[in-house]
Amino acid sequence: MVKVFLTWTCIMFALMGCKTSTPFSSETSSLPEEFYRVEQPKTALKKSFLIPGGVFAFSNSNEIYFVDQTDKSVVHKRSLSFSDPVKEFIDLKEWLKIEDTKEFKIDDIWIDAQHRILLAESTTGKILRISKDARKLENLADSYDGYRFSKIQGLIGSLNGEIFVGSPNSATIYRIDPTKGKLSVLNENLVRSNDFTITKDRLLVAETAPNRIVVYDFNKSKEMLKSWKLIHFTSRDDRPSSIDFLDQDKNFLSVLLQGRKKLQVFDLRNGELFKQIDLPTRCFRIRAHDNWIYLQTKKGIIRKEIPSFK
Repeated sequence: MVKVFLTWTCIMFALMGCKTSTPFSSETSSLPEEFYRVEQPKTALKKSFLIPGGVFAFSNSNEIYFVDQTDKSVVHKRSLSFSDPVKEFIDLKEWLKIEDTKEFKIDDIWIDAQHRILLAESTTGKILRISKDARKLENLADSYDGYRFSKIQGLIGSLNGEIFVGSPNSATIYRIDPTKGKLSVLNENLVRSNDFTITKDRLLVAETAPNRIVVYDFNKSKEMLKSWKLIHFTSRDDRPSSIDFLDQDKNFLSVLLQGRKKLQVFDLRNGELFKQIDLPTRCFRIRAHDNWIYLQTKKGIIRKEIPSFK
């Protein structure tokens, strides 16, 4: 069972037959109303492999960047028009040195508005920023309070240039301000992140143990923030592994459930599960771009049209 939490403000609007103007509400001292899942007609996605890649991200010039499946130190790129062949963007082995017994592993990738590619590499623990032409590589951070970053799950930036990095092993979300060279901790409470998505003023985090989607509000004055719970998955089998918004208004949140061939789409404005989509195979990452859903699978990246919300 899934519970979606809204505040009393949203409930009063619902009782008056109106919809709220915000995609989701902030935490209040009032006890939230609980909206229970209602089974919706299922939509099926057929298997269609598009790119033999791993972790991926999109640029604002309509390109997809993805990690090589067999050599996780290499990032490739390709135009989404698919008129050009796949090109190698960068090979970290040509830039960084590690012990011969170890291998590089890019855990996550994100691209900022200046078309700079950010990589989270777990063997060195570095958060790297690479120029558009791959001629400049910067190390934005690699440790906090003397402890090196390990496995990274969640890498994303905000409109003001801050970068957020999730470290589930330490149950910490790090906040990087590259312009000031400042590294701090975002979360006041423990959070074991799997993936992030972001709005103008809020960071949404997919977390396991407990299985939930939590929110951090940047409008709070404190540097370290306490999260509030947006969605709680009460079944142990429903572990949210990846999230993204499917529409520009950020009303429809897609949640990929780890180990399950299932994608759930939540209507945050009305506080309900809108649609459940059957997947052709197990998927690890979801991203929406233009009118398409892109899914990372064991064998590659598949693409399907975003379903109608009418």
